[in-house]
Amino acid sequence: MNLMLSDVVWLSVFIVIAGLWWHGQGVKASALKHVKRYCDDHDIQLLDESLVLRKLWFARNSRGAINLQRTYCFEFTSTGEYRYRGTVSLLGYRLQSIDAQTHHLQ
Repeated sequence: MNLMLSDVVWLSVFIVIAGLWWHGQGVKASALKHVKRYCDDHDIQLLDESLVLRKLWFARNSRGAINLQRTYCFEFTSTGEYRYRGTVSLLGYRLQSIDAQTHHLQ
C-alpha cells in the first residue's frame, strides 16, 4: 500500500476535524447538564432536551488563555402553554451565563 503525502495530509485534516467535533459534543453535553440544573432550580421544563449552537468565537479565560466561547439556545415552558427561549454561554467547559426570557409563573 503506497500512501502519497496528500493522502496523509487529508487523513490528518479529517482526524483534526473529527476531534474538534468530538470535543464540541462534550462541551454541548456539559451545557445541557447546566441547563437541566437551571430548569430544575427554577421549576421550569426544558423542551425537546436539545440545545442549538448559535454563536462560536474566541475569548480569553481568567488566566488569559484563549478558549472557544459557545452560546447555545434552548426552549422551555413554565406553564405548559407557551414556549420561551433561553441561552447558555460557556467558555471552554466553564459556565459563563444562563439567561431566560421573562415567563409566566405557575
